[in-house]
Amino acid sequence: MPSPCGCILDAADARFADYGYSKTTMAEIATDCGMSVGNLYRYFKNKEAIALASMQRSLQVKLDRGIGAAAKEDDALAALQAFLLTRLRIGHAHYADTRHLFDMMSLINSRHRDLLLDYEVRVIDALEAIIRRGIAQGCFADCDAQQVAYDMHQAMLRYNNPVNLKYNELALLEADLTRLIQLLYRGLVC
Repeated sequence: MPSPCGCILDAADARFADYGYSKTTMAEIATDCGMSVGNLYRYFKNKEAIALASMQRSLQVKLDRGIGAAAKEDDALAALQAFLLTRLRIGHAHYADTRHLFDMMSLINSRHRDLLLDYEVRVIDALEAIIRRGIAQGCFADCDAQQVAYDMHQAMLRYNNPVNLKYNELALLEADLTRLIQLLYRGLVC
């Protein structure tokens, strides 16, 4: 059984996806959780705090699953592919059916950009760890792993952008990303 905070975030995710952030009320989220509005305020001070926690949770799950998928692979290239493709699939599943994507994106981009920047740093750190692993295994040439991880992340933004995830088929994105990974790999082994 989910915790009260988990229930609130699950209900908010569904409401924000179906009706949009601006049209969702605290009362609706509370009703969906089977609790009073007053009780809802015990956990979150307002709807924006719920939206922020929801986005943090979503990004953390995506990162954790990507890192978990990479950890299961012995080879650094396979780890890189697993990390990137897992994150693509999770992001696509999250955004493909989201009817009201833009008001949530607007809120996070305009008022909580620091959340996205912090997440970006953690993704780059995870990529750097995979690259360092590849260097140690002799799969990748010795390089500035941090810079390569940063550059790689920038090259991969298309595969993490909610708008691209919503309006492109997963099979197309997977094929494109796989080709890009192969191109990057050829650069890493030189």
